[in-house]
Amino acid sequence: MLKSNVIRSRLALIGQSAAGALLALAAVTSSAASTYPDKPIRVIVPFPAGGGTDIAARLIMPAFSKELKQSVIVENRAGAATVIGTEVVANAPADGYTLLYTSSAFTANASLMRKLSYDPLTSFYPIGCAALHPFVLVANPSVPANNLKELISYAKQNPGKLNYASAGPGSTQHLEMELLKRLAGLDIVHVPYRGSSPAMTDLLGGQVNIMFNGVSPTLAYIRSGKLKVFATDSNRRLELLPNVPTMAQAGVAGFNFTTWSGLLAPSKLPPEAKAVLDAAWKKAMAKPEVQKALAQRGLVPNYLSPSDFAQMLRKDKAQWAELVRDAHVQPQ
Repeated sequence: MLKSNVIRSRLALIGQSAAGALLALAAVTSSAASTYPDKPIRVIVPFPAGGGTDIAARLIMPAFSKELKQSVIVENRAGAATVIGTEVVANAPADGYTLLYTSSAFTANASLMRKLSYDPLTSFYPIGCAALHPFVLVANPSVPANNLKELISYAKQNPGKLNYASAGPGSTQHLEMELLKRLAGLDIVHVPYRGSSPAMTDLLGGQVNIMFNGVSPTLAYIRSGKLKVFATDSNRRLELLPNVPTMAQAGVAGFNFTTWSGLLAPSKLPPEAKAVLDAAWKKAMAKPEVQKALAQRGLVPNYLSPSDFAQMLRKDKAQWAELVRDAHVQPQ
């Protein structure tokens, strides 16, 4: 009998110890979740400093940092058409301390690259879209057209005479123009460059005739008369260029091309971190000062929730695949 009582006492003691350990573990886990983030967060931008995506990131991050009550550090990791920086995040610990702020290249590369070490739809968690990056169709003043209808008419009457600049094969400028050529039935020669800046230089100098490019790098030249502007690829007129029609308004139906930027994380992000990041991003994007700053740079604020952003990414990937195929771009 005495032996039986001793055994029961020992079992009770063991049970109490185990319960105490579990409570302690739960307390530690809860504490860790409630204190996220407890150190600075890196946001990788897979582009050089000064580009449209980098500018958007730096305009938004101060508000994001304030909502998180933690430092947010933007780090540029350019190279290999954004693949290098994207891989950094894909391979980072899924702890919420390494995030990716990227652009449409994120989904386009699935069609432009022969092999990627990550999948844009499954390797990342989409925290939220931030902005749309409208492009405008601009021309050297020597081009004998003053609107898109006249440009199309001239190009049809002079097949192969006009040329257009791009930042390289598979770039936004390249694929947008190929879409316009297909929809309008045009023969315009592609002149690829290594980046937008040298392409713009030759456009201004008259070495090439026309080009799609972002609003920010073209705005001053449009306002000074050094470039003509025919239309924007945005689905609505731009605040900075209210007199410039959309492609549909200018007479090209079916022109559907959207470039964007947004925030993502490694796909296995803990639920607690997801909740914190989602809420902070939504609040940051709703701030009037953030929206005003983006608009002043020619960008269109366009917050999307994680589920809506995920849906957009799926559609975007499919659209890029179609454009790359129709433009006969060979994956690298």
